[in-house]
Amino acid sequence: MAEIMQGIVGNFMFICIPSILYFVFWTKYGEKTGKVQQIVLFAFLSVTLILCMTFPYPYGTRYLLDFRLIPLVLGVIYGGPWVGAALLVILMAYRCMIGFGEGAFFALLSASATYFSLAAITWKVQLNSPKRLFQAIVVSAALLPMLLKLVWFGLGLFTFSELMHLIVFKWIEFTAIWVTVYLVELVSSHYRIQLELQEIEKMRVISQIAASVSHEIRNPLTTVKGLLQLFKEKELSRDKRVNLTEVALHELSTAINIISDYLTFAKPQMAKMTPLVIGEELHQVVSVLTPYANMQQAALTIAVETDQPILGDSQQFRQSIINIVKNSIEAAPNGQVDIAVLMNRGAVVLRIQDTGCGMTVNQIQRLGTPYYSTKEKGTGLGTMVAFSIIRAMSGTIHVESEVNKGSVFEISFPVTTATVAGQREQD
Repeated sequence: MAEIMQGIVGNFMFICIPSILYFVFWTKYGEKTGKVQQIVLFAFLSVTLILCMTFPYPYGTRYLLDFRLIPLVLGVIYGGPWVGAALLVILMAYRCMIGFGEGAFFALLSASATYFSLAAITWKVQLNSPKRLFQAIVVSAALLPMLLKLVWFGLGLFTFSELMHLIVFKWIEFTAIWVTVYLVELVSSHYRIQLELQEIEKMRVISQIAASVSHEIRNPLTTVKGLLQLFKEKELSRDKRVNLTEVALHELSTAINIISDYLTFAKPQMAKMTPLVIGEELHQVVSVLTPYANMQQAALTIAVETDQPILGDSQQFRQSIINIVKNSIEAAPNGQVDIAVLMNRGAVVLRIQDTGCGMTVNQIQRLGTPYYSTKEKGTGLGTMVAFSIIRAMSGTIHVESEVNKGSVFEISFPVTTATVAGQREQD
């Protein structure tokens, strides 16, 4: 009995390791269709087949019992008849190498019957439901092999003791086949559900972006339409026409900027990745935002502790930092916004800290998502674009905040070999 259990457990482990690993990793990371998928599946199942037949459970003098039918069934179901046929050829060849006798003849005939019946079923019926799959396996891997054994027993080729032993093992083998197929289907269905959830999330984001675009562009276009109707219906003075034309151009520029922001979010275009000294870039940003900070009565400070360059696009980088610092200024009227640049664990870290109203954990998690803003009349475009540009420059963003105490944005950029080499040349 111990020898039987050892053979069964060993064979089932041979089934699980290559087969389940294939359906866990290749299904997720490899090609989903085509000849490559069939070749990889064939390779995994071939290894499983040979391992099972190499370590069988011997019964009597002419029977070698193992789980060789499991990779054969998996090959037909998930790889098609051609993969199953190739596995059947390997099964026959390896069984003959082990020893061709009376028991081998029965084994090969049973395997051939299982293959041809299952191939015929898959040819005529789509096994796209658990019920059909179970029925096909019952017919091909259980009822038909048992029927053959009953026929051989009727012809006097088996003793009753051998028949009962082989039928019990066949039921154990069928149970192992169904458990394996169930595990494979469970893994595959879990992966399909993940893909469906990803698609649902993509559609949700697309709908949010579409709603945001239509909402934000409708207002300036409505204004322009009204002005054009006014030009058409009324006689206006030259000064009035010039004034209204400027208003119309401003509204059109607003619509164009909104579209540009969305395009930047979708795929930031780095015109040219060059070494940037963050300190120099930040001084330009501070000079631009200082008047705005004075209007908000917010103190704006900067401290640069390193001149280590990073790779990026100067214009895009300034745009992203202006968006973040501007939000910090608006969050901290009559407060303070401190900007610092330092080195930390081989990375250039830009730290932006304000003494503003702060954010909750839920607000931090939603930062940078489409159509979300902590400001009453905000669109969320500024932060969304800023985060997108920083990620395109291989940067990472970490945000800490506490309500009524302020927020801290830590932006880390890797120091690449190109920037290090550039710094050495300058030295």
